[in-house]
Amino acid sequence: MKACNLVNVLCPVCGGGEYKALFDTRDYVFSCTDDIFRVNRCLKCGCGYLSPRPSKEDIPIYYPEEFYWSWEGDGESLGWESIVNKRRTQLEEKARWLSHIEPGRILDIGAQKGEFLWYMQQRGWEVEGVELDSSVPNPEKMPISYGDFLEMDFQEGAYDVITFWAVLEHVYDPKFFIEKASRLLKPGGLIVGVVTNLNSIQSRFYQADDYPRHLTIFTKDSVKRLCRDCDLEVDRVHTGQEIFGGSLSGGLVYFYKRLFGYSTVEGMSEWKQIKSPDLFWCQWRGKDSALVKNISRLDRLISYPLEKVLDKLGFGLTLSFSAKKAIDVES
Repeated sequence: MKACNLVNVLCPVCGGGEYKALFDTRDYVFSCTDDIFRVNRCLKCGCGYLSPRPSKEDIPIYYPEEFYWSWEGDGESLGWESIVNKRRTQLEEKARWLSHIEPGRILDIGAQKGEFLWYMQQRGWEVEGVELDSSVPNPEKMPISYGDFLEMDFQEGAYDVITFWAVLEHVYDPKFFIEKASRLLKPGGLIVGVVTNLNSIQSRFYQADDYPRHLTIFTKDSVKRLCRDCDLEVDRVHTGQEIFGGSLSGGLVYFYKRLFGYSTVEGMSEWKQIKSPDLFWCQWRGKDSALVKNISRLDRLISYPLEKVLDKLGFGLTLSFSAKKAIDVES
């Protein structure tokens, strides 16, 4: 594991310098480093953010190849049809956010392998994408530009929709991304995005965010502020698991393991790693445990109805939003 340069930053949404420290965390998912990061809540706008965090130059270190295939599993062996089929429900739910709009020109930031671009192209949209990492495969040769979105030249006032599907929490300067996207939109154009919600049990107490790849953790109010500062008006906000998961389950298993001897790091490391789910859900220190399995069943039984209620009340982990550029804003 490599130790990286860590830097302290101001709030990436409002620039505020006053904060409340919430908790320390690590890279539990991919274990790219042993560095410790701190999650703060901005006292001005309410969003969460990582500080100290990896320097901008070191960020690529935290994106191993398996990050881009973790959703599909053994992605290298999958053909395009299999990749799309695995994401079929997710793609349908993303498209549902645009179902009230006639097909036009769409720009997808964080296009990954081009699945969403392909899906929308099949439905009559003129598609373009941006992917920050040039190592991500593009099996269908979709029109994707690779590199830093902020350094790319696009025609201003040319797009009907710009999407950020689970992107803004990853970028160093989310405000600059939204500012640029606002300039590229036509008057009346729409930005649609998905972020994580700090005002959720999963984010606040279960460390559900993918640290340190998640640099900013939003709230409804901070999303609205971010958009308003960029001449956009949020017209819809929703918490739910239709596009990306945000399960509440795991807390009971974690607290049981902590109560009977696990350290925070041991418990979180088992919970967040993705290579062997049974390590957390079915085992005690690497050995099968009937008691852990039964607690896991009880955990899921209790958490499922509760997470549905919290999603409905706006306190779910996954926060989707759309924001419109005013008709009278000069493009």
